[in-house]
Amino acid sequence: MGSLPCIEFVAPEPLIDAALETLCRTKTKLVLLVEDETFVRKAAAEVLESAGYRLLIAGSATEALEVCREFSEPVDLLLTDVVMPETSGRELAAEFLTICPRAKVLLMSGYPERHAPMEQSTGTSGYLAKPFSSATLLQRVRELLDIQPPNSA
Repeated sequence: MGSLPCIEFVAPEPLIDAALETLCRTKTKLVLLVEDETFVRKAAAEVLESAGYRLLIAGSATEALEVCREFSEPVDLLLTDVVMPETSGRELAAEFLTICPRAKVLLMSGYPERHAPMEQSTGTSGYLAKPFSSATLLQRVRELLDIQPPNSA
């Protein structure tokens, strides 16, 4: 019986590359998506879920606050339309931050000239003009979630 050739053992490269590392970080993040237009809500949800984010979804500000109060985990990011019936995204963001003060907020609007980025007093972290691409949505969400609070290190 012949002998096997001698081979040198080489430790494998780490299996976690940048994309997998991002996906692992993503799966721990909880996003509350609030959009009154069904098509936009479903499209944004599909993009976020396909990227690995965990989602809570609401069609109105009232529903979003109920979900937020009833859910046991803190929400990491509120993604909300600015113009909605009942309560605006700005008003929702202000109330949401009293429930989840460490969360980030990303406002989206199809009327950028009327709904520019919000004042810091409301705690809003970002703004996204509609229409936007899937890549732009994911980039803005990731950028906001990666921002560390001033007191953390």
